[in-house]
Amino acid sequence: MPRKSRVMLDESVEGQFEAALQRLLAGTPRSPRLATLAQKRKIRVSFAVIAEEAGHSRTLIGFDGCQYQKFREKVKAILAKGPRAADLAHALEAAHERIQALEAKLCLKNSIQASLLLELNARERAPPRTLGKVTHISR
Repeated sequence: MPRKSRVMLDESVEGQFEAALQRLLAGTPRSPRLATLAQKRKIRVSFAVIAEEAGHSRTLIGFDGCQYQKFREKVKAILAKGPRAADLAHALEAAHERIQALEAKLCLKNSIQASLLLELNARERAPPRTLGKVTHISR
């Protein structure tokens, strides 16, 4: 029986990964679990989901230096431009704006508090005097 060459097998597996990626991007996965998630619009593209859809191990594409590094780079580029990345970038920008607003409020609060403390200290009576062991408090 003739053996399949490793190159042919690798191209076949990479083709399966590619087909799985296209189905996921189109929202039509074949895996029953993923199809259910797609109907609920709760499916996210990731290396694990692509591997599950293709029917192969995630370790083939899941880490730097993996067997299908070229395909991994393609998926990373898609994920970097995808809607989730845009949502995260927008959320990060909003968080930075919120932090700046809170820092400004904190600065204003500290200024008001310092001016009130100065005013309070100016209005206080003279501090008590101590002569020896006896403390005299003016009335």
